[in-house]
Amino acid sequence: MNTGITEKKVYCIGLGGVGVSAVAKLLLARGVQVSGSEPNMTAMIESVVKSGAVYHAEEKVEDITADIDLVVTTDDRPKDHPQLLAAQHLGIPIENFSKTLGRLMREQAIRICIAGTNGKSTTSALAGILLTEAENDPTVFVGSRVIEFQGNLRLGKSNIFIAEADEYHDHFLNYRPTIAVLTNIEDDHLDYFGTHEKMVESFAKYIALLPADGTLVANADDEIVMQLAKSCGRVVTFGFSENADLRATNMQQSSGEQSWECVWKGKSLGRFTLHLPGEFNIMNTLAAMAAALVSGADTATFQKTIAAFHGVWRRFQILTPSAPITIVSDYAHHPTAVRVTLEGAKSFYPGRRIIAVFQPHHRSRLTSLFDDFTTCFAAADVAYIVETYSVPGRDVPEAESKTSQQLVAAIVSKNINATYIANVNNVRQDLQKVLHPGDVVIIMGAGNIWHTAEQLAKTYGQ
Repeated sequence: MNTGITEKKVYCIGLGGVGVSAVAKLLLARGVQVSGSEPNMTAMIESVVKSGAVYHAEEKVEDITADIDLVVTTDDRPKDHPQLLAAQHLGIPIENFSKTLGRLMREQAIRICIAGTNGKSTTSALAGILLTEAENDPTVFVGSRVIEFQGNLRLGKSNIFIAEADEYHDHFLNYRPTIAVLTNIEDDHLDYFGTHEKMVESFAKYIALLPADGTLVANADDEIVMQLAKSCGRVVTFGFSENADLRATNMQQSSGEQSWECVWKGKSLGRFTLHLPGEFNIMNTLAAMAAALVSGADTATFQKTIAAFHGVWRRFQILTPSAPITIVSDYAHHPTAVRVTLEGAKSFYPGRRIIAVFQPHHRSRLTSLFDDFTTCFAAADVAYIVETYSVPGRDVPEAESKTSQQLVAAIVSKNINATYIANVNNVRQDLQKVLHPGDVVIIMGAGNIWHTAEQLAKTYGQ
């Protein structure tokens, strides 16, 4: 079978990246020699090394040799990176990890690609777990660590490949889905797309990649998604809408869990329980179920599998489940994700104080979505806003950008309790002065604030 991969020796720049590391392991599983570089050793790199890769802690030009067939790189390396320039000089092809991943995926006949502004990682992980438990043995790539997979990749032996499909830099246009999932569409990554219209156009191109016999799995409650769905031949919908093919109804919520009746094309599949908060997580679950159903999975194990699912790394990851103070680590960095996470936590932990600690992820996103950020903390009893995490190449000029201090002022003007913290290293110290038993602390952001969550967990998880 033609896998689309003919290279024998591949070098990976940014070996610790979530996408590059997955590609490296997929290549190694296919007998390709893989080496790569990354300045700091991480658990992700350790797993790649265990799979057989050669690791270089320094990004040396000398490691780019003429016998290398392909260089795979990540987004955060500049075009004038010395190793990339060396590869160009030697005439070695260079690919972003998403292009290589797209070629690797084509080995499988059923390719489930999960895209959308929010919920991609949770949906991808749960779809993979559902199909695994249903004995379909899929290969699964997720843009986060999954406990059940012991990392970001599961190597399966069937003809099914599930992949989180990121829209940033149009990565998802390198894939060729047979089942394309759209969780939702909202403004994001405008530093790349420029305008709302250009962003929606990219999502339209993504679903246009479906073959004539392919299926779009679409959020029935998202207006933009349903507009795009009109161009597709076969569409399966999910949501709360009465018209959805896979529908959640009769929802109930109690401390630590929520449940609902699931209806598939008019037939009840029974009552499902999820130990994650928020209606958005029910939507993620429905999206994963719909993708699994379309691929032909047996539903017999679905209820048990969903009840046992506790999310993925940094997606409402409860770090101190039995401690007096609950520490939650969450990746939310978009206003909608922040809002629904806090609202979900408020319902999930009735009567308890919700403390949000948020680190904005680069000035471009904070600036373009500033008005939405000012209103998304309403469900928190207290909000702490940390200095913005800077991302090289993704920050607008300082004179034109919004700041974390301005965000705090705008939040306070809406009668929401908010405080600015200038240095992420001061978060733990500041919180220790105000925390009480019963508090739920949600550490949010896509930057380095997750380290703070881990530190707090060590302090309060004893």
